Amino acid sequence: MIIFISTPSSANLVLKVSESTINAICTKTLNPSFCLGILKPYADHPHKRDITGLARITIYLAKSNATSTSDQIHSLIQNTDNPQLKERYTSCSKNYDNAIGDFKQAKKRLIEGNKNGLKDAAATAMGEFNACGENFRQPPADPSTLQKSNKNLLDFCSIILVMTKFLP
Repeated sequence: MIIFISTPSSANLVLKVSESTINAICTKTLNPSFCLGILKPYADHPHKRDITGLARITIYLAKSNATSTSDQIHSLIQNTDNPQLKERYTSCSKNYDNAIGDFKQAKKRLIEGNKNGLKDAAATAMGEFNACGENFRQPPADPSTLQKSNKNLLDFCSIILVMTKFLP
């Protein structure tokens, strides 16, 4: 007689994300209220997510927002008559292209379980958004909503960076 004993593998063990975990993540970010607005809908969700799933969602949202903002930047380049703003928007467009690539790398590194690679990709994207924001420290002022979008993307990067400390 042969007895088969089934034990759960570590791949099947899922650590659910509680509201207290989300609070612990968000308090360490650049903008805790933004973080809570993004992550709180996933606390005690009927299909509870593990921290890796939550990180995957956050990367997806960040990349989607970066892509939408990149589209906005392309429109600004086409529609501005101010040569200084056009130059700044063009520079930001390059930053955003790079950051979108960084989010693709972040997703790969997350899937691989490479926390350091994930952290590097998020930090590199954050650097791109910081560089874009630096373009507008001097007049003329940017009349668009680009700076708000850029700030939100910095906040997304902050969330991803903090999440790396919570990943298994």
